[in-house]
Amino acid sequence: MIKSFSDKKLRKMMFLLLAGLSCVGVGAGVKFHEKPLSGYITVTAHSGCMGLPDNSIEAMKAGIEAGAQIVEFDLNFTKDGEPVLSHDAPSTGKSYVTPEEAFTFVANYPGIQMNIDVKNTEYIEKVPPLADKDGVKSRIFFTGIGEEDVPCVREKCPGIPYYLNTSVKKSDDFQALCEKTAALGAVGININWKNASHRLVDAFHKNNMPVSVWTVNKAGRISKMSLLGVDNITTRRPDIACKLI
Repeated sequence: MIKSFSDKKLRKMMFLLLAGLSCVGVGAGVKFHEKPLSGYITVTAHSGCMGLPDNSIEAMKAGIEAGAQIVEFDLNFTKDGEPVLSHDAPSTGKSYVTPEEAFTFVANYPGIQMNIDVKNTEYIEKVPPLADKDGVKSRIFFTGIGEEDVPCVREKCPGIPYYLNTSVKKSDDFQALCEKTAALGAVGININWKNASHRLVDAFHKNNMPVSVWTVNKAGRISKMSLLGVDNITTRRPDIACKLI
């Protein structure tokens, strides 16, 4: 609880300073894993942002128009091994947006990156060539990658950055987690926003690795994550996040 006017004013000044530093680095083409200590925060538009259907081109467009630097979509595969945008296992006879359609769309927005949240790695090698075809391969990276998925991703998609998704407790040894993340070849960590803390962020920044959090939708929570110094915020409300950051 804020007990005095001076404390409240100090916290407000700290937030404004952080927001100001964030604005310096944010822009099309900035990759949040390249300079995690520079003070900026990127905004990722959730696959179903702004109340639009998940994994739709409409949601991507709305996220970009709201100011997000990154758009997210879920990657899955049909029984025949065809890649589609779907959180759950694809249903027979249902129509899905394809990664190629997503890449073709985003190719029209230079600098916008794509967070591919991997739900199935079985045919993941099919994805980078499709991105390369549309000239956006350098703008994609993977999340949703657990420790058990790393060997497959490293073998089938060499050169594509990926973030480690793992469960985190605030009592964990974060230096050990940093070392594990680096050993697995991940460029950073992607966690539930509820598990983020100053101690975790400080540990990862000391090891020159970024922290990304999901899925933060309310203004107060977005502000809290900003004050913690996270490097990326995934949100269904990129309009709110971009105004705050």
